[in-house]
Amino acid sequence: MSSPYPELDMITGFSAATGGFQVPAPILAYPESLGVATAVQLDSGNVSFVDMDVSSFAHVGIREKSYVDDLYYRIHVTPGRIDLGNVLSVQTEEIRIWNAYFATKDMTDYVEPLSEGVTVTEPVTTPYIMAPLGELSYIVTVAQSGPPQFSTAVLWTIDGVDYSVDITGRRVVVWPFGPNWRQPVNESLEWKTDIITAFSGVEQRRPIRSKPRRRFNYEITLTATEAQQFQNTLFGWQDRQYALPVWVDQWPLVTPVSSGDTVIPVDTDTRGFWVTGLAVIMSDTQTFEVVEVETINADNIVITKPLESSWAARAKLYPLNLATLPTNVTTQRLTSRVMQSNVEFLSDPVNTDPYVPVLSAIDTFNGEEIIYRKPNWVSPIQYVSEKEFDFLDFDIGGVQQIQRPTGAKQARQIRWLLKDRQDIKGFRGLLGRLRGRNGVAYVPTWFDDFTLYEAAGSGTSAIRVKANRYADFVGTDDAPQAVLIRLKDGTKILRNVIGSTASFTGTELINMDAPLPEEVNLGNVMMISLVHLCRLQQDGVTINYQSDSVAIVEMNMITVSV
Repeated sequence: MSSPYPELDMITGFSAATGGFQVPAPILAYPESLGVATAVQLDSGNVSFVDMDVSSFAHVGIREKSYVDDLYYRIHVTPGRIDLGNVLSVQTEEIRIWNAYFATKDMTDYVEPLSEGVTVTEPVTTPYIMAPLGELSYIVTVAQSGPPQFSTAVLWTIDGVDYSVDITGRRVVVWPFGPNWRQPVNESLEWKTDIITAFSGVEQRRPIRSKPRRRFNYEITLTATEAQQFQNTLFGWQDRQYALPVWVDQWPLVTPVSSGDTVIPVDTDTRGFWVTGLAVIMSDTQTFEVVEVETINADNIVITKPLESSWAARAKLYPLNLATLPTNVTTQRLTSRVMQSNVEFLSDPVNTDPYVPVLSAIDTFNGEEIIYRKPNWVSPIQYVSEKEFDFLDFDIGGVQQIQRPTGAKQARQIRWLLKDRQDIKGFRGLLGRLRGRNGVAYVPTWFDDFTLYEAAGSGTSAIRVKANRYADFVGTDDAPQAVLIRLKDGTKILRNVIGSTASFTGTELINMDAPLPEEVNLGNVMMISLVHLCRLQQDGVTINYQSDSVAIVEMNMITVSV
């Protein structure tokens, strides 16, 4: 039998009950029953024992491990990996090597990083004998200049064992040239949807992107040294990532912030900051400081590292997007010192938050959102009727049209004026619910689609309108039909259309799925419009910012069949 404990003497006894410990040799009166006393013998009175032969063997044990072994008797390299993420300025990190042995260890080799722009300050030269429980500190410095992406390592050989620390990151240059606001700043949000359409016109839609891609397009005008800086920045960095300020989310600092501060006051409600994202404080094209966001509160952001500089009130704070320029950037020289350009950026689709706030729909109908926002009638609204059918023509003789069992789709342009930042935030929330062409919503035409012929009392489920051949050509088409009755006092009455009947009196009766809550008459009705279930006609929507708080949007929506 073996034991985890080493013994200095022989084990004397056959029983496992001894547990490997030394016990006295037994004396038995009956040699024929060595080491065993029977019940008969016990009943006969006292029993005397005599010496007996025992089996003996050597026993070797091991030392039981404890928490000491978790910390000592090894080489500690901290940290095991350095991921610098986005490098927008000179970065320094410390690597500590601790000899946790109670004996000296030989460091026989050391290999520096091979990547350009990454250097290490070494405290000793190899070969070197590390003292028991001794520690060494290596300082890693990553310059802003160098390859756009780097992945390198620091290597040591200690007591015949190789140790390494990987160093990775990507260099990013701040794009400091803001819009001239002579033209709008255009922001596009682009989803991607796969649509399968049946012969009957019914659609199956599937989103392809989990979040939209974000593009910015704006015009800049630069003079003197700023124009020179622009040309040089393009020459050396056009094919790499920039840290692009989101110009429309600017926040002028109300109070100064000082070097060493980790909290920056800002109204974050309608601005696209995100945790682990970047932000920049800027006073001009050459004076700025980039920070990383750790926490977002309603009235401030908390940054991961203290500010290096102090900033006066009115310096501007922006969220940053990682973005790239196209292969061609065109500039115009207005004079020898003045230049103008239209620049377009595509934000990094993975490492950028497109700022699509999650907001619930305000109004719903039949389980779907209904959009009650009126169009901006500053210019005419386009309205297109789309009817799919097959056209057979052999270029000789007659032709034939083959109809499909579905009604015409109606596409209409929607133009809205977003009057403040909360309005813009609400619109972005709507885009997030629609997700390009994937989602649907009920949308009134905002046209005068029916003219009331006579009053309809409270509790009735039909209205009589002047004949417009709705019953003949539309009726209950497979595209959901509803009607919005707007009264002059602001009341909205929304009902599904379940049928229509033409009359010889020059009127039509529109039947609804629920009774009217109040009387509708020629004196209180403002407009009666059709309401259709629609989706976006394109996956992309552009927001035209007239300023940082006023925007115009145009998008096309088309009816869908169910």
